Amino acid sequence: MNPQIDELLQSFEASTKNTMGRYNEFLAHVYVVFDKQITLCRTDRMMNKYKKMRMEVLRYIVAHEKEIIKRLNK
Repeated sequence: MNPQIDELLQSFEASTKNTMGRYNEFLAHVYVVFDKQITLCRTDRMMNKYKKMRMEVLRYIVAHEKEIIKRLNK
């Protein structure tokens, strides 16, 4: 699995016990983490880098939904 995903999974704490609710919260967590990094950037080049990374990570999470849900339920 992607090291960025592992790091995000470790920093995530769910507030619900529902499987799909936890997955949706994780998607929101990923978006917010990258959004914070984007707002801290001063140059457009770095902002675009983090925006691209955010989209790639979100696509990976959506494509590997079952694997992510398994990891969230551990």
